[in-house]
Amino acid sequence: MLQRIADGVWSQESVVAMGPGGVFRMPCRATIVRLDDGGLVVHSPIAMDDRAASELDALGDVRALVAPNAMHWLFLAAAKARYPKARVLAAPRLSQKLAGFAFEPLPARGGVDGLDGLRVERVHGASGVDEHVFLHEASRSLLVTELLFNIHACESFWMRALLRVSGTWRKTAQSRAWRMFVDDRAAAARSATAILSLDFARVVPAHGEPIEDDARARTREALRWMTAGAPPLLGEGSLPA
Repeated sequence: MLQRIADGVWSQESVVAMGPGGVFRMPCRATIVRLDDGGLVVHSPIAMDDRAASELDALGDVRALVAPNAMHWLFLAAAKARYPKARVLAAPRLSQKLAGFAFEPLPARGGVDGLDGLRVERVHGASGVDEHVFLHEASRSLLVTELLFNIHACESFWMRALLRVSGTWRKTAQSRAWRMFVDDRAAAARSATAILSLDFARVVPAHGEPIEDDARARTREALRWMTAGAPPLLGEGSLPA
């Protein structure tokens, strides 16, 4: 079932099994946002049954499907089959995983042509992830995937153990795995600074609960490892509050 997060923003939640025997069961979210013209965008699609699709169809016309990084693509083809008229936009890195599957590469920053009301900011310096953060301007909601987690409930013992190891269990945090993903700390710091400069009041992660209270401060703290890699002239003292 779809759940309303804010005006023009809805959530579809599920659990995705990973690893040997599917022992790592990760809470996942697809976020649906309404564009300025009334069309809908499905950000990071997950498996959708007929009931969820019926609820989505009742909200409006699905104009676009978005795979925002190199990891969130597993349900993209199924979503496209259900909504064949929808545009597909994806992280450019996915050209290596989606050979033969047509999509439009996401821009590095700014608006997306034809999707008025959405802005994008690519996280540079972690090329293997190719994360693209989105701002839904009308609701001031920041949509993120691997950039940070906010998981406070998880049915899988092994997933909870992995989240503890990664430093992301029951708090707003960036996984310690980013320290392996980042191949250019200065570029990552510039991207984190750009994200913190966006006009958001809420964060909607693909993994975990939406962040409504002190969203800017909690995001700033979660991204501190990234911003600490800023060159001397872009030190943490100059970062947005």
